[in-house]
Amino acid sequence: MSHHKHHGYRDVPLVVPPTLAAEHAHVFEAAVEAGRRAGRKAAKKKLKRAVRHGGLKLSKELREATLRDAEKAGARAAYTAALKALRKARRHPPQTLTPALPAGQAPGSASRLTEAPPAVARSSQIVLEVLRVHWLSRSMVRVVVGGPDFAAFESNGAADQHVKLHFVNPALGLVPPYEMRALRGRLAREDLPVTRSYTIRYYDAAAQEISIDFFVHGSEGVGGAWAAEAKPGDPLVLSKPKGKFRPDHGAAQHLYVGDESAIPAIAAALEMLPRDAVGQVILEVDSTLDEFDIDRPAGMVLQWVHRDGEPSATSTMLAHALRELPAAHGQVEILALGERSATQEIRRLLSHWDLDQRRIMVSNYWTPKKSRRSWRTPSGETPGSTLL
Repeated sequence: MSHHKHHGYRDVPLVVPPTLAAEHAHVFEAAVEAGRRAGRKAAKKKLKRAVRHGGLKLSKELREATLRDAEKAGARAAYTAALKALRKARRHPPQTLTPALPAGQAPGSASRLTEAPPAVARSSQIVLEVLRVHWLSRSMVRVVVGGPDFAAFESNGAADQHVKLHFVNPALGLVPPYEMRALRGRLAREDLPVTRSYTIRYYDAAAQEISIDFFVHGSEGVGGAWAAEAKPGDPLVLSKPKGKFRPDHGAAQHLYVGDESAIPAIAAALEMLPRDAVGQVILEVDSTLDEFDIDRPAGMVLQWVHRDGEPSATSTMLAHALRELPAAHGQVEILALGERSATQEIRRLLSHWDLDQRRIMVSNYWTPKKSRRSWRTPSGETPGSTLL
């Protein structure tokens, strides 16, 4: 339903401060309206998820009342944030700096001033360099990075903490950090830096190192192909981390499943479990050549399932492996990560199990599509195509 049809819900008594200039008042009202729409959109998404996963379906009247309350809450949050920003701006007004005139030059006379280049938003880009590279299996390579910018990286401690990595065409000779606005003005679209999301495998504050595991599946794509050729000294630009999953130490059992893209997050979660944890791990790879050692509690049984050449984008191995298990019930924590259609099938399967939905995390890590960028070709023989 379009948000344009909900004018009747705009009954939140939020008053634009009378001291605002007209143009500021317009921005203020726009912020409140944006908050109202965002509140409704978020509530609709939550209700839809509740129906899909928990079977909770509200009556039409109760649903509209819930959405109306969400609109009010979103509008009030935006109102408070906008008011806070305005008060801060008044306390610290921008200063207009008048450049000093050369000796003998009268005020108002023509002056040629050299403009400073636009500042790069370094706060959003952390520039590190490759320290070493280690192959874990035929298709998984670990790249360890560090450098002077390491202090700018603040780990959030989550097992699935992930970052955006910035990749560029090496033939262009671009030097990080990258000023995207300037680059969009002078580069063709296909030459612009691209970003891909990757999980932080290890964060070592003492050694000032970050390890990222890349799934390499051929020369297509960007991330895996870059990692396959990475060498010490190569720059790697990353964002600040996001992520929220931390193993539930109160769960009676744990069930973690995923494909290659999920292995770094699942491996990190396993290391965060108490050593007496029990449960099962199911990991999907192409063959035994893609398996490698993963540290885990002795009670966490690891099962590898093999596609044996079947494309990962169409594999149903994980859901099949779950169906072979007795239906879990009670206080079981479940983490399922991987390709979109595979995780959707897993989500449907889990909806029939007698589980506490709050202990289930199912997340889509990738969607099959052909990458438009393939700047590097790995020298090693690694069949297939890079997914990330």
